[in-house]
Amino acid sequence: MKNYKHLFFDLDGTLWDLRLNTRVTLEQLFEKYHTQLNDIHFDHFFARYHHHNDHVWALYRDGKMDKETLRYVRFERAMHDVGIDADQQFVRSFSEDFMDICPKQPHTLEGAHDVLDYCSGKYQMHIITNGFIEVQGHKMNAAKLNGYFEHVINSEHCGVRKPHAGIFEYAMKMSGATPQESLMIGDDWVADIIGARDYGMDQAFLTTTEDLLNEMQIGEGHHPLRHNYKPTYTISSLTELKKYL
Repeated sequence: MKNYKHLFFDLDGTLWDLRLNTRVTLEQLFEKYHTQLNDIHFDHFFARYHHHNDHVWALYRDGKMDKETLRYVRFERAMHDVGIDADQQFVRSFSEDFMDICPKQPHTLEGAHDVLDYCSGKYQMHIITNGFIEVQGHKMNAAKLNGYFEHVINSEHCGVRKPHAGIFEYAMKMSGATPQESLMIGDDWVADIIGARDYGMDQAFLTTTEDLLNEMQIGEGHHPLRHNYKPTYTISSLTELKKYL
């Protein structure tokens, strides 16, 4: 078993429960805007939102979309898919309300605090995130994730996003770590796993997000995702991480 000194965690979808917190927020917004959304099936909208959110985040990650556009178009496209005839102002108000409410949701993935408590004092722990700098602190406060991490490395700090090698290089400099003594834990195959692999770091792939995406893929008649690379570790829950530490 390898003797790591530094653990680098992704935040959204790895520790902070992105899917549950998003669902709770959208349920609140459906209640607020019930007059405009009365005839819309929530689960249909939720599925289409996730489809478009995943797509635009990939564009943002690759530098092909700015964050203001991302915030707007994921809702515009989801609303179009479910037949909401929404004008620009309604979509913008919905998006702004989402950005105000969602980062304040407290839900973490099952086992998150247990694993962090287990690792505390044994490892130096850090966050590497592509999330928007103005909201990631709210998420960590709401979910009681502060106090575990020595550094929170945000892509907006260093000007490049995972999987770009520059953000991992920045994280090494900030933390004083080396790739050989570090482990990246994340749920995003490209940003977290391939990014860390290409930089020379071991990786622990948390499959929960991809499992849900595959459920949607199959539900829409598509094939599940397949990969031609085996990560250092593959875990289906955060608590499984203990086996490798």
